[in-house]
Amino acid sequence: MITPMASESHLPLPPTAPAVPLPRVPGPKLQPFTLTGHAEIDFLEFVGAGEDRDFKVWKVNIDGRGPYALKMFLFRTWQTLSKTSGKYAEARLAKPEFYVDYLTPFSCECRAYGRLKQDEREDLAVKSHGYLLLTQEQEVEVTLAMGVDDEQLDEPDSLLDEPDSHLNGNNFWCRSEQHRGHPIYAIVKEFIPSGLGHFSQPQVSQLWSEVEELHKLGILVRDLHVRNYMNGKLVDFSRAWTMYHPCLDINPDSLDWLRVEDPQELLEAISSWQENTPLDSPPDIPPDLELCAGWYGGEGEKGADPSQYDWRKWEEDLVAADTFIEQDLYRSADDQEESD
Repeated sequence: MITPMASESHLPLPPTAPAVPLPRVPGPKLQPFTLTGHAEIDFLEFVGAGEDRDFKVWKVNIDGRGPYALKMFLFRTWQTLSKTSGKYAEARLAKPEFYVDYLTPFSCECRAYGRLKQDEREDLAVKSHGYLLLTQEQEVEVTLAMGVDDEQLDEPDSLLDEPDSHLNGNNFWCRSEQHRGHPIYAIVKEFIPSGLGHFSQPQVSQLWSEVEELHKLGILVRDLHVRNYMNGKLVDFSRAWTMYHPCLDINPDSLDWLRVEDPQELLEAISSWQENTPLDSPPDIPPDLELCAGWYGGEGEKGADPSQYDWRKWEEDLVAADTFIEQDLYRSADDQEESD
């Protein structure tokens, strides 16, 4: 009989200096922005927040250089991750931290940007420079700068030395008890002024070909909305699945229905942009995009399959990577039956 996962189980803390690439599972990873994963940050201007409460973005200078866009991620419990994106995996994952490594917005972005770096295709999205972990002082500074009262700071156990407090997720950064002691995770990106817009009419014809290139690289974006583009480049991979990924290693028929969402969302994004943009003529929409978006389970165009990407070619220890996938990542069938 297995022991059920504790509802408030604490997730492993991030590594101490020197920082290591994240996430700590086989597959693509993002390097730290500095050797320690920490830096001096000058918060210049609040840029915006994710509509799904995934992140907050600030224009910043870092170690006297910039400006950069600093994307800071809110916390998600592993239970929520297992019930949302995790439901697409064909078997339950063996440990809570595996849901974090594959499904949090931060990990999704780390894996996607890591793949672009591996394949030297960083031109397919706004450039990422690496990740940072905010210090407690930096977290307090940016939280107060966003108008939060100092009595409502997110983690009083570490920020205000009140160890008996209980973290329930109903706070500014959505920390739960399982995140106790964890810093804010952030990704440093190229800063693009908002005045450049989401994309222009000449860029529309290239959007689908670039998404298809992402699919060929094993990246299913899963969030192709107008707001996720700046100056014709994707700025958001917080929902992306990058091979190897447990939600891509599934029944091909099930995956087909998930794959079609990318072209459908992109077509809707172009339509939405067109409705709100004065144009002399309709944008040039690639026929392949319309064909892929119109696939409904029958014969027809589906585009590149991200699950077919050869992710193993980048693994330094292929035996260890395969062992992790085959023996460690998923719970056994007996464990799953006993837990139901």
